[in-house]
Amino acid sequence: MDKYLIKYLRDNADNSILKKYIHFFKIELDWHIYNGDINISRTYHRNYKNESLRYKVSKVLQFYNALFCKDTSDPKKINILSTVYFGKNGLENLGFNEVYPVWQPLGRKNVFGDIKTIKWDLKVKDAIRCNDFNSFLDLDFVESLELFQQHLIDEYRKKDFRGLLLNTDQYFHSKYFIDIFNKLDRPTMVFSHGLPGVYSADVDNSSDYLMVWGEKIKQNYINAGFNPSKIKVTGSPKFKNLAKYKELRSDLKDILVIPTSIVWHQNEYDNTIVIDKSAVILYLYKVQKVLKSIGVKRSRYRVHPSINKQWVHKFLDNSFYIQDNENLNDSLNRSSLVIGSTSTVLLEALIAGVNYIVFEPMKNNITMLGCKPVPPFDGSEEKVMLCRTEHELEKMLKDNARTDYTLVNDYIEEFDLSVLKDIIK
Repeated sequence: MDKYLIKYLRDNADNSILKKYIHFFKIELDWHIYNGDINISRTYHRNYKNESLRYKVSKVLQFYNALFCKDTSDPKKINILSTVYFGKNGLENLGFNEVYPVWQPLGRKNVFGDIKTIKWDLKVKDAIRCNDFNSFLDLDFVESLELFQQHLIDEYRKKDFRGLLLNTDQYFHSKYFIDIFNKLDRPTMVFSHGLPGVYSADVDNSSDYLMVWGEKIKQNYINAGFNPSKIKVTGSPKFKNLAKYKELRSDLKDILVIPTSIVWHQNEYDNTIVIDKSAVILYLYKVQKVLKSIGVKRSRYRVHPSINKQWVHKFLDNSFYIQDNENLNDSLNRSSLVIGSTSTVLLEALIAGVNYIVFEPMKNNITMLGCKPVPPFDGSEEKVMLCRTEHELEKMLKDNARTDYTLVNDYIEEFDLSVLKDIIK
């Protein structure tokens, strides 16, 4: 039985270019279905447009840099096009010039693109934000996108880009430019930006290489069927000089709850999940019941930034829950314990020196969101304190069970990008 609209349209398209671009726009088409309600935060909403003066000035400066500033890059170094931020001096020490595309510039320098590309990109982004669903099924529209690739190929060949670095392959621009670099016969790399919530051939598998934080993550991808030679371990630029061991804070004085999130697109073509946006609220009530049973009077909570936190707060017992609005690092540093669902915050909490108990309600090995859990949230990792029921959570809290800090070193290795020298020539 057909269950997923985008898959049906892709599979039944009578034109190869239309089929290709339905796939390219998969996530953006999903937004028309799942990303339009008040439960989505304003900045993550499909038709959000940043109108702030600061943003506008920044865009003008980025475009000015691309159009009028002289190229000051070292001609002896290899040019790469990147949408990944590695920090100061990024890849310079490895012999690369990091150049940022006008369609996703990082900062206001080293931006590459011409006026034709800028106009094209603004038009595409405006279409994603404003156009009706059926406009993406228009053959003239997708053929114009295919035709424009030749201009970009010519521009990128002149600049002699030797590789493309991305944060994901899920969005239109990522798939579109992976396709361009495939035609240029240049390698493409996706840099994973956290603990994967899904290991699937439909996610982050379009690029030539997938860069992950640690060997455990690499093995999880291999177990999911990925080619081992495709997965490279680079660590994370966000976490450097990690301690080998920490004594974790763990008591009930100042608890932070990280509820389950909600997904506003389908991850896979053949595993359609019915998205229940009330799951985040139900999760918080479940935790509240357990905490009150052991004498906790108040607790902080923070939702994923894609969720409208004001919408969530109206459903909650405000005499118990306090909305956490601090930046994540400050919030974790003040917390005495974190209770949360599947999230990269597990590792971030441990790095901040605070215990993280995973509460992931399941039935028949299916989570509240209708997903199968993945390592280290599936019970396969002994170092993680995992609760599947309220009773198990209550027992772990009473026993002051602690996740093993050394899990951090299993999943995040020392940051090292030297493998790129073997890939990008």
